[in-house]
Amino acid sequence: MARAAAIKFKREQLEAEAPPPKPQKIDLNDAAAVKHKLDSTAAEVVLDAGYIEDHLISNVKIVLGAAAVLCAVYSHFGPGKFPDNWWTVATCVALYVAINAVLSAFSYARERDSFMVTQPKMGREHGIRLSSRMERYGDTYTLVIANADKYEDREVKLDTSVCSYFHSDGYLADSKFRGHVQKLLSQYERIDKAHEGSRPKALNPKKQR
Repeated sequence: MARAAAIKFKREQLEAEAPPPKPQKIDLNDAAAVKHKLDSTAAEVVLDAGYIEDHLISNVKIVLGAAAVLCAVYSHFGPGKFPDNWWTVATCVALYVAINAVLSAFSYARERDSFMVTQPKMGREHGIRLSSRMERYGDTYTLVIANADKYEDREVKLDTSVCSYFHSDGYLADSKFRGHVQKLLSQYERIDKAHEGSRPKALNPKKQR
């Protein structure tokens, strides 16, 4: 808890010392750029609310990716020459495929369509998971705030046209969007607090022991 408070205080100090960022102009015809801008702003709102991003997922992906790269490098530059070292090459290829399969399964199980997962906020039992959807040629942006442990009864959504958040010149209506995200986060926290201590027994393995 003290660590979270210290990190938040340090971030606030750095933000106070740094010059305010210049507004970023977005190409409204680029759906990916529009979605990325909304996602990054929503993530900032959550972090400003006292949550800390959980880097465990990205760290595990980095370790697995590095292991796969090492297998590929060793198969090319390891001792011996092909075909005498065919068994070494075959082993490295098998390990490379297996590690990538584990990496894909881990990413699907822990991330899916989320763009940020947080640690539990001070005084909370669970972190949150942020995800969003937006069709390539559509204008509806869906932001989902859900429980990081995937309790389906703890999820709130915001469905709005991106036209509500961007000016015609490509600049984000920052305060308006942040206000809506803050309200959505408050709504989720009320639901999460109401469910604390009353979650289904099947979803609480510690109590089953």
